[in-house]
Amino acid sequence: MKRPLIWTMTALLLSSPALPAWAGPDAHAGHGEEKMSGMDMDGDKSAMLESVQMDGVTAKPHLMDVREAMAQHGMKETHHLMVMFTDSQTGKPITVGAVAVKVIDPAGVKGEPVKMVPMGDGFGADVSLAAPGKYSFEVGTKLTDAKKRIFTFSYGK
Repeated sequence: MKRPLIWTMTALLLSSPALPAWAGPDAHAGHGEEKMSGMDMDGDKSAMLESVQMDGVTAKPHLMDVREAMAQHGMKETHHLMVMFTDSQTGKPITVGAVAVKVIDPAGVKGEPVKMVPMGDGFGADVSLAAPGKYSFEVGTKLTDAKKRIFTFSYGK
């Protein structure tokens, strides 16, 4: 049951009006990164989180509220986290590698790693952000260059 849901959520995400905001390396042109962090975009249920650069790779995270669709399928996850990785020098997408996320809730409790699956030019996973407050995401990667990196993002107040 989970696999068809992933494909449904992927289709929903790809048809979202928020797609152009994270789809390409120049998506942030004209927007200050500081303004994008944790901010709702165009009144929809998505947010760009602040990009992070580490050791030659830029990670651009996008968070989408999918609680209604997930609840219809009896799932507890509330958000879809998508991270696009690019080569910091060329801007070319990095689409091969192993990626997982650990969610740290507002109480400081770190969850178990959730595998992020390749989706287009990024990696995605459904996560639960049920309680109000500030969340952190630790996204661990081992991309094509085999270097291990941990990107940290935050969302909420």
